Parts: sequence; C-alpha cells; structure tokens
Amino acid sequence: MRTFTLTMLDGHRAVDIDDITSLVATDASGAFGVQAGHADLLTVIEPGLFRYRTRKAPDWNFGASLGGMLHCRTLHEHTAVRIVSGRFLFGPDPAALQSAFAELLENENQLRISTRESRLQLEFVLYKRMQELARAVP
Repeated sequence: MRTFTLTMLDGHRAVDIDDITSLVATDASGAFGVQAGHADLLTVIEPGLFRYRTRKAPDWNFGASLGGMLHCRTLHEHTAVRIVSGRFLFGPDPAALQSAFAELLENENQLRISTRESRLQLEFVLYKRMQELARAVP
C-alpha cells in the first residue's frame, strides 16, 4: 500500500506524520479525501476536525485546525501534503478533540479581543501625546 507524508505547520511548531494511507478534510465544497498519488491540489480547509489513517495504525486518527491552506503535491511517485494553519491539535478521541478545539477557539477569540483593546488604548495614548507635543511647539 502506498503512503504519503503529512506536514502540519503553525506559528508554534511543525509536525511530520509519515506512512499516511488516507486523509479526509473539509473545504468550501465539502469533505474530500487524499491518498498517495493524488493529483496536485491547493485548497483552503475549513476550521474543524480532519482525520487520517497510517499504515501502522489503520484506525482513524484525528486532528483539528483553525483552517488554513492544504497543499498536496505528487512528484516522482512521492506524495506530500502540507497544511498551514494558525493552530492545530491532535487526539485519538474526536469528542474530546472537539471540546479542546472549542476551548482553543475561545482562547484565540479572547486574545484577539484583548489585542484589539490594547491597540486602541495605545492609539489613544499616542494621539494625546501627539496633541501635547503639538501644543508645546512654538
């Protein structure tokens, strides 16, 4: 049975998983599968769960990502799949992974809100300081 390598990249780490026999993910058109020898493909995957099988562990393994780009390339009979995402998680239990993923999404959202509030406060302070400096110039 032919296999391929899956490389997951986010801002924190890179994970290579070898000997993958199949991968199922979701993009805007719906769920799709990738196997070794798949035609070249570039798509935007939806946030959520994906699953894959390896030659050593034929049961489904699960991952979750915040969405991102999936690039599949077959060159000289070797298939490589890369997923670039803001964040990703792995786990054997889809329900537990879904829960951890929901928590990750909430944390990312809170961080985004906090960052936006900090930026607005900084802009306000800088604006006030610029006004003070403009008044001090003769």
